[in-house]
Amino acid sequence: MRVLNIEDDTFKHNDICKALSGCGIKDVEWSNNLADGWKQIKNSIDSNNPYDLIITDMYYPDEPGGREEQSGDVLIDRVIKNKITIPVILCSSVNLKYPEIYGCVYYSRERNWEADMQKLVNSLVAG
Repeated sequence: MRVLNIEDDTFKHNDICKALSGCGIKDVEWSNNLADGWKQIKNSIDSNNPYDLIITDMYYPDEPGGREEQSGDVLIDRVIKNKITIPVILCSSVNLKYPEIYGCVYYSRERNWEADMQKLVNSLVAG
């Protein structure tokens, strides 16, 4: 399974990679801003090798070196409007619900968010 993680926090990205490795997933590409992440998504589709899963944070820069924005909303909106069928999981430290995407994980070191992530990923893998 090929995963794209769009996240600007290195520590959180590493935490997500560890949670995914618990599902046997090692192929995780990373982007830390919306512009680059969107290019990676489009390139994967254009090359007939789309990602199997997109994991996105809610707050990260629109452009490299920019300030944090609510870019996760923009990404989710683009995926929906462009009818992209790649499942999306929102992994955010803000507890949000988006019924139009595959799932949401409330990331907090005070709770077992990894189990929530692994449950979603395992159900996706199982089909």
